[in-house]
Amino acid sequence: MDYSLQTPHVRECLAEECDREARNCGLCAKHYQQVRKHGRLTPEREYRKRGAICEAKGCADKQVAKGYCFRHYQQVRRIGRLTPERERKYGRTRCSYPGCFEPHSARDYCKRHYMSEYYHKIVVTGKDISNAAGGG
Repeated sequence: MDYSLQTPHVRECLAEECDREARNCGLCAKHYQQVRKHGRLTPEREYRKRGAICEAKGCADKQVAKGYCFRHYQQVRRIGRLTPERERKYGRTRCSYPGCFEPHSARDYCKRHYMSEYYHKIVVTGKDISNAAGGG
């Protein structure tokens, strides 16, 4: 549709999916400025509505920018595309000690079991673990 700035006054904006009140030449203030500045409507430059869900497949996080959540927006910004092959699995797994369901803290153990295993290796077995866990 050709948007001429000579269009007669209408009540609702002539731009698609816009229900704002028309002010100038049948367009709302936002779309009028687009036509004035670029000579046409520029929907590709408009901000998206906030609060929706990320457009990346399988992601349920809220949108932050350009239709993506923070993590996927950073991929697009830095690399130029979504990179599912490079994504890490976020979220912690559970402690690997039998019967424990606490989130893991280090080396697949929760804090309590990591410290008990660490203590067990030093005191009971007498193993040298100076190279393990960043020890000096």
